Amino acid sequence: FGRGGQGVRAGHNVVVSTGTGSGKSFAFGIPIVSEALHLREQGVRGIKALIVYPMNALANSQYDDFAQRLHGTGLHIALYTGDTATSPAEALEQYRHATGRSQPYDSEVLSREEIQNNPPDILMTNYVMLELLLTRFEDRRLFSTPGVLRFLVLDEVHTYTGKRGADVAALIRRLKQHTGAIGRRRPEPVEGLRCIATSATVESAG
Repeated sequence: FGRGGQGVRAGHNVVVSTGTGSGKSFAFGIPIVSEALHLREQGVRGIKALIVYPMNALANSQYDDFAQRLHGTGLHIALYTGDTATSPAEALEQYRHATGRSQPYDSEVLSREEIQNNPPDILMTNYVMLELLLTRFEDRRLFSTPGVLRFLVLDEVHTYTGKRGADVAALIRRLKQHTGAIGRRRPEPVEGLRCIATSATVESAG
């Protein structure tokens, strides 16, 4: 866990493999928040980190935890899936019904309209939705500013095997091309996209 966090901070691509509940989300979450705060101070707007989950249940769980921890930081986070409501009013009603809270945390961006008009610092989604985000005209602009996206996280990376793995690999290449991101291949502090994969079940080659 410690080496993984250090690797992300140093600008390396990293695989975080450790047991369930051992803190994988902190290994990438802390460097992401640190970088996002730094970029905010520089006036950089847009999505700095994209976290992709294989299923909505995982995304929903992680989103709630991140949103609560980011409350009061000035950073914003959104969950963009097929369940995300279009209008702010609809999204707020949906939010109240799902959480029982009357108001969201100040870090939360709830609706598609708000995400599209004022992209958050951190966006959580699933790989199927990411395909749509890179295709639909109203969503393609989320990643239209080159150099802003700094982190791509693939959670539960062991699920991307076979045809799904090939599809996700092609999707990542399209994302890099669309954002103008260049994958980091060396430890020097060059601008690029840091790719992070997490899994609790990656088997050892030994």
